[in-house]
Amino acid sequence: MIDVRGWVLDRLWYVRPMTALTVKALPNDCVRALGAATKPNLDRLHLRNLFMDGRRYYVESLKDGFQMTSDTSLPWRRRSRGTIAAVLRGQFSASGNDSTVIRMQSRMRLLYLLDIFPLPIFMTALLMASPWPKLLIIFLTVGLFFLSWAGHRLTASLQAADMIYFVEKVLEEVITTDTPLLAAKSENVVTPEQEFPEQWRKFYEEHKRES
Repeated sequence: MIDVRGWVLDRLWYVRPMTALTVKALPNDCVRALGAATKPNLDRLHLRNLFMDGRRYYVESLKDGFQMTSDTSLPWRRRSRGTIAAVLRGQFSASGNDSTVIRMQSRMRLLYLLDIFPLPIFMTALLMASPWPKLLIIFLTVGLFFLSWAGHRLTASLQAADMIYFVEKVLEEVITTDTPLLAAKSENVVTPEQEFPEQWRKFYEEHKRES
């Protein structure tokens, strides 16, 4: 059976799948690093690409994580800022060895979600007053709502992707990587069961033949 509630939330509320990130730092250090990186600085020139098109980031500390929003400057009005379309919520959980797992979920901002409906509703009212066939009016109405939803969702998804990329780049230096372990049985490993003199003799004879 299809989960209708989950399907609706995925299409209207959430704009990207949940993303998990493991960092070798405590939650307070992560929030502090994100907050410091929201302001351009000469010491962080490697992050300058994060601020293209006048992009700005706003980080709010929460009890169990953080919340982030972002906007850009408008090309035709330099002193004005664009609409905040998405909200990124990061939740911390301990991972052991002073590591922290950050689970990031992005959703559409409530006011931006409601902004989907005014223009299609207005256009639908005009279409209803027209002498066009009802089937055509229904088709155009559905198309208007779909285009409005698709445009808003795409904008929110792009903003969310930029914020996730921002978090990953800022915390890049403390991301925990899994180092593969060397196999127990290997030509380059001398196990306790092997005698060191014997292994040394084999090594010496091999290199003696090569020379």
